[in-house]
Amino acid sequence: MGDPVSFGLVSLVGDGQAVKVDGILRQRLEPAEYRRRQILCGDSAQFQGDERDVMFLSVVDSPPGKPPLPMRQEGPKKIFKKRFNVAASRARDQMWVVHSLNHEIDLQPGDYRRRLVPRSGSFEGSVLRRLRQRGYHVVPQFPAGACHIDLVVVGNGRRLAIKCDGEQYQGAEKVQEEIERQAVLERLGWTFARIRASLFFRDEERALERVFRRLEELDIPPEPAAVTPAPDPARAEVVERVIRRAEELRASWRANHERRASTTQTPGNAPAGGSTARAARRASSERRVLKRV
Repeated sequence: MGDPVSFGLVSLVGDGQAVKVDGILRQRLEPAEYRRRQILCGDSAQFQGDERDVMFLSVVDSPPGKPPLPMRQEGPKKIFKKRFNVAASRARDQMWVVHSLNHEIDLQPGDYRRRLVPRSGSFEGSVLRRLRQRGYHVVPQFPAGACHIDLVVVGNGRRLAIKCDGEQYQGAEKVQEEIERQAVLERLGWTFARIRASLFFRDEERALERVFRRLEELDIPPEPAAVTPAPDPARAEVVERVIRRAEELRASWRANHERRASTTQTPGNAPAGGSTARAARRASSERRVLKRV
C-alpha cells in the first residue's frame, strides 16, 4: 500500500488564515488520521526544509475596495521572494493554488502573486497552442460517446487523451462523474494524461513534461513539417497572362461605358432595362475569361 499521502497548507496571506484552516481540519479529522497524514498548516517559514506530498497554497484575500491590491514584489531583503520560492517548492507530487483574486483586476503587473493566480483566457486553448507549437496533431473537444475529451493528440495510429483540470471547483458529484467517465474510457483502450492549471500557469515546461514523456512512450511523434511545393514557372506564366488580359478587358469595358455615359441622352430615350442587360453581358464575359485560368 505504501505510506499515506501527506498534506500541507501554506498561507501567503497571513498566519491567522493558516491557524483557522488548521482548526477546521482538527475538528473534522480524527487525531490519529491528522497525525497519519502529517498535516501541517502555516507560513513559508514553517515549511523551510520540509515537504509534503500534496501542498495547498492559499492566496485567498479580501477583494480590495479600490483595486488593485498593494504590490507584492521582492520586499525588503527579498523577503517575499524567498517566501514565494519556499511555498512553491514544498510539494513532492501535487500543488493546488486556492485563490479569490482576479488576475487582471486585483493584482498589479510585477506582483509575485500573479505567478500563482491563473491568467485569464482559455487554459485549454493555451495547452492546445503549446502542443501544436511542438508539431503535434491535436484535436480539441474530441467526441467520445456521449461526452467530449478536452484534447486528443493523434499520430502513428495512436492517440493520447489530455484532461485539462481548471481552477474552478466543480463539486464532489461532478468530480466523481469525471472519474467514472475516464475509467470507462480507459477500459475501452484510451490512455489519459492530466494537466493542472495551477501548475501550468506557474511552470508550463514542468506541467507539459509528463505529457511529452507519455507521447514518447506511446510512440506518437510530432508531425513532419509541411513541405511547400515549389511553384511551377510555366503555370505561373499562364496565370499572369490571363490576369493581365482580364485587366485589359475591364479597362476597355470601363472606357466604353464612360463614352456612352458622356453622350447626351434623356431618360425616356434609353430602352428599359438597357443598362442592366449591358452589365449582365459584361459580367458573363468576365466569367468566361476567368474560367480559363
